[in-house]
Amino acid sequence: MNKCTICEKETKNKCSNCSQAFYCTAEHQKLDWKNHKSNCHPFKIAQDEEIGRYLTTTRDIKPFEIILQEEPLVRGPSQITAPVCLGCLNTIDSNQYINCEKCNWPICEEQCGNCSEHIAECAFFSQREYKVNIKEFINPHPLYQCVSIIRCLLLSESNPHNWNKFEQLESLEEKRRGSMQWKADVDHIAAFIPKFFKTTKYSEDHIMKCVGIFQINGHEVPTSDPPHVAVFHKASYLEHSCTPNLVKTFTKKGKIILWALKPIKKNTHLSICYTDAVWNTAERQNHLMQTKLFVCKCERCVDVSELNTNYNAIKCGNADCKGLVLPSDPKCLDAVWNCNRCNRSEEKFSVNRKLEQAKADLQAMDKTAKNCLRYLNHYQKWLPSFHYYMCEVKIHLVQLLGKDPKELMVLSEEHLNMKITYSKELINLYEILAPCEVRLLGTLCFELHSAIAEQTRRISSQMNTTPKALLEESLHYVEKCVNYLQYESNIFIEGHILQQARINRDALNMVLKL
Repeated sequence: MNKCTICEKETKNKCSNCSQAFYCTAEHQKLDWKNHKSNCHPFKIAQDEEIGRYLTTTRDIKPFEIILQEEPLVRGPSQITAPVCLGCLNTIDSNQYINCEKCNWPICEEQCGNCSEHIAECAFFSQREYKVNIKEFINPHPLYQCVSIIRCLLLSESNPHNWNKFEQLESLEEKRRGSMQWKADVDHIAAFIPKFFKTTKYSEDHIMKCVGIFQINGHEVPTSDPPHVAVFHKASYLEHSCTPNLVKTFTKKGKIILWALKPIKKNTHLSICYTDAVWNTAERQNHLMQTKLFVCKCERCVDVSELNTNYNAIKCGNADCKGLVLPSDPKCLDAVWNCNRCNRSEEKFSVNRKLEQAKADLQAMDKTAKNCLRYLNHYQKWLPSFHYYMCEVKIHLVQLLGKDPKELMVLSEEHLNMKITYSKELINLYEILAPCEVRLLGTLCFELHSAIAEQTRRISSQMNTTPKALLEESLHYVEKCVNYLQYESNIFIEGHILQQARINRDALNMVLKL
């Protein structure tokens, strides 16, 4: 028994969504809704000595259920960026922009200067005796390194409610202090702001705490071009995992949406991936250490086989062996690599030499179908077909072969079969390795659906009959595409794929019912 939130009468009845608030009657629940709705989520904030604060579910979560939609506490341009509009955060067109009448910072149009984010900083910028004068619009501009941090600092005056939430977030000051990044931030931000803007309001410690909170908790938001960075309150308490249980996406207006791809049991820690789940273990670990200052110990990172996919493996150098060479210890970057069949050892520097060459060739390569096929043919001598560089090339190839309906119709039989084979391989692989990378998986499912539909058309024209099994397979993958991309906004390419996938799904359902 618990006490009713309104009258404190003992009751068993609780809010069905969050399972945390209790009411003796439906009337009392309605009375409290205005106060309760901002905290009515199927999770709660908990704390642990080792991981700090985290989110844990208060009830079972259903597949495809949204568990949180949240507006940012603060948003702003990336630290390294060419000039962007301080209103919409999109790239400034050097031929089509105006200067804010008060502070002279370049903006797209007058209404961008009146947005809430810019109003507070505009007054701050205007205090400077000499106006900002930006004329270079192509290369990264040093002035933009401090804009987002100034927005954080000004929250205490412009929005105290958001400031109270913001300053509670983790800044990792002790871990960051003394590092090369810390020293650079002190010079380019903490020392620069008081000097350039002629202010004594903010101490170095105060500025560096904001820098830490913004860098550690910031999410890259792709709703602007280039993407900007935003800090959210509750979303900042999500743990990291390279195989997370939540998917992250954004609305047109930059709200974060967090939803479950699969069922999640009550009392489960909630997680997202802080890095790119498609990268290999070394790349993910390096990125996490540089940006978030920790070593990941999730089940994927501690497994040299990357969940039995051997995503990181190279082929054994012994000509008579068909084995795979993997690091002996995933936690040690200098570990010796051993073959899983003949136990032949290979030093880390030797492995690195091969991988660095494969990476350099991939980065330098003009991504055409011909070049992708040439790369796969060349590197199959050293890399297995499921290696991460080979998979990256296959993703390009799947999207390049028959990249629009007209090209798909005249694609050779060999290349059509290749598109189908590689799509299936990649979907099966990333559903294990990166199940919440829904934009990639949804796109691959759509490519596979389209290729199977084209294969069906060709067989039907030759046999004067439509193979029902192929139609059902095509429908299966387009339905998976819709499920993966269902919350993607139409400002993203994946949102447009979703619209077409729904049309194709409905059409296939009609055909199969005939």
